[in-house]
Amino acid sequence: MVQSRQQTLSSVRRDAWVEVDLSAIEKNLATVSGFLPGGKSSQTRKTRIMAVVKGDAYGHGSVQVSEMLVAMGADWLGVASVDEACQLRAADIKAPILILGPAPNWAVKTAIESDLNMTVTSLSELKDVNQTAKRAKRVAKVNIKVDTGMHRLGVLSQNLEPMLDLVRESESLNLVSLFSHLAMAGDQEATKRQNAVFKLCVEQARARTKTPFIAHLASSEAVRYFPETHYDMVRVGIYLYGLEAKKDSEILIPSMSVRARINHTQELDEGESAGYNFTWTAKRKSRLASLPIGYADGVNRRLSNKMSCLLMGKQIPQVGIISMDQMLVDITDVPQAQEGDVITLIGHEQGGGAEESSSLDSPCLTLAQWASMLDTITYELACNLRVRLPRIYTRPRTSHFADH
Repeated sequence: MVQSRQQTLSSVRRDAWVEVDLSAIEKNLATVSGFLPGGKSSQTRKTRIMAVVKGDAYGHGSVQVSEMLVAMGADWLGVASVDEACQLRAADIKAPILILGPAPNWAVKTAIESDLNMTVTSLSELKDVNQTAKRAKRVAKVNIKVDTGMHRLGVLSQNLEPMLDLVRESESLNLVSLFSHLAMAGDQEATKRQNAVFKLCVEQARARTKTPFIAHLASSEAVRYFPETHYDMVRVGIYLYGLEAKKDSEILIPSMSVRARINHTQELDEGESAGYNFTWTAKRKSRLASLPIGYADGVNRRLSNKMSCLLMGKQIPQVGIISMDQMLVDITDVPQAQEGDVITLIGHEQGGGAEESSSLDSPCLTLAQWASMLDTITYELACNLRVRLPRIYTRPRTSHFADH
């Protein structure tokens, strides 16, 4: 393969990779902190921040991202499973970690021994945790999730009392927090209804347990729009990564870029077709480039013949069916392109060649654009990109090569 002429980072293992700008995540954390009482400083901020790093930090790499977030003032980390939490503990991350869903009973002992905070959503779950903690002669850190209207996980308010009584009576249980989940965190009326239920649950718990605990309800959008939902801690996920569900953000900086090197070029005459099922046919004499990235890497097959890429300052179309490990792009309008050149699928182009310079004013391709084409949300697309693409982490004026 021809050595690339572009000044860009590259994976040492594959010619397709994800770049994660840790400085963007740091700035997004500061932006979120600015919505809270006390401002951006962790020393003056009155409300704790839980950084949600489940799903491998939404595809950005949980260990590296968590280390940086904790160093920059995040108070807690949130994950989906005991396995995800243990991965962080194995990396010597000592911050409080909440497993946001119920743990299977066979994993409870591991959670207790790893100093993890467990979510419980029913009296039967709480009894199981209590028995396991007793046998281990340890105290389990429990966090009761209440169902305030989303009806996915959680104990209903009318069934909360027996759980509070068990916590109060048991020496093996420590109630660390009471929390709930908003179904429509950007909708005022829906949030108002759920918040009213949650407030009553918090008052009930504080009257019945007589011991301090943390209350938390707000997710990213609610942190921004509804300060009445902040309570003692907020849980911030998608905003940390510079994303909003379906649109490009006006206040956040996307931290993820996706790039690949050209590994083959081929010329086609007018009328020739390319790719599986010949879904694309050249309308002129054309030149195509192959990229070693496909739907097994998280680039959705339904983006075929719809998405664009960036090469040397120009937006070029993807053509043909996206394969499991390869895709084709039309480089006819970039005649100087050759094997080894870097093409950007998501993000701003970096090192666009001798004639081009990259900046924040240059074209940018975003996950929100993909989400619009696919009628989905950026959360799903970012998580899908974590499957097998190596990660490279960058910071201002410094960088290091770190395959994940």
